[in-house]
Amino acid sequence: MGYFNRNTRSPFGTLDIRIKITIGLSVSLLVILVDTIVALCTGAVIGTLCFALCYPNRKQVILVTGTTFLVVWGLMFSQALFYSMEPRHALFVLIPPNSVLKEGVKIYYQGIYYGAIQSLRIIGASLTGFAICFSTEPDQFLRGLISLKIPYSLSFIAVSAIRFIPITAREIATVRNAMKLKGYKPFKTGIVDTIHSEIASLLPVLAGTIRRSQEIALSIQTRGFSMDGKRSSWSDTSLSISNVLLLSATIITISAVFLCKVLFWLYQWELYYLPQLRPLYGFVRFWL
Repeated sequence: MGYFNRNTRSPFGTLDIRIKITIGLSVSLLVILVDTIVALCTGAVIGTLCFALCYPNRKQVILVTGTTFLVVWGLMFSQALFYSMEPRHALFVLIPPNSVLKEGVKIYYQGIYYGAIQSLRIIGASLTGFAICFSTEPDQFLRGLISLKIPYSLSFIAVSAIRFIPITAREIATVRNAMKLKGYKPFKTGIVDTIHSEIASLLPVLAGTIRRSQEIALSIQTRGFSMDGKRSSWSDTSLSISNVLLLSATIITISAVFLCKVLFWLYQWELYYLPQLRPLYGFVRFWL
């Protein structure tokens, strides 16, 4: 069980790829539109639920947990250092004010809070994306993109790139193991040598990727592959009633949120106002 295993029999994996793509786009749009803590937490919960329903293995959980921690920590730390809005309260001073840095370098409480809130946006969208990747085979992606009327050439390129990810990861692991067998240890001989060694380790990976791309391109050409030919699929592309209901509910929900936010923005910018919509304005202000 590795990082790139796909559990297509999980509850999330059995969904039609079109529904998965719609859910992913809807969650991404939701975390962009909303601003309140409740709404952002809702997006994060939806992403977490999708990820849990794809039944990830232990390595995938470790990968996603580590990635999420780094993203949250990075946002909180960067905002804590560079938060510029008022009011702000410094928890402690890293570098006192001087002739170069007039305000010094400080850790602001409001920056930590703001970074934590903003990280909820990334958590919701990224966890949903991980759930889609861990529960969908590349050929399903291709059928789903084609059924969504995406041009076949773009769909083929996107799926080909997805197929290269685990291959490239295995090549990187092979290079790293070879370096370890030769006694390589990061920072053992200094940071400059380490940087040179890390850059040099990418060259065989890049060469292998180019060589594999050329082989695939040649194989495609020799088999007479054409982007312009009419395509057919052996799998059933129709949606079941439950899938249609889920798809409809997702589209209606995100469309309603989008419409509410647009009406609120028009009111906020003093472009359009209706007294009858005051309950809607209040709802959006406090919940969205």
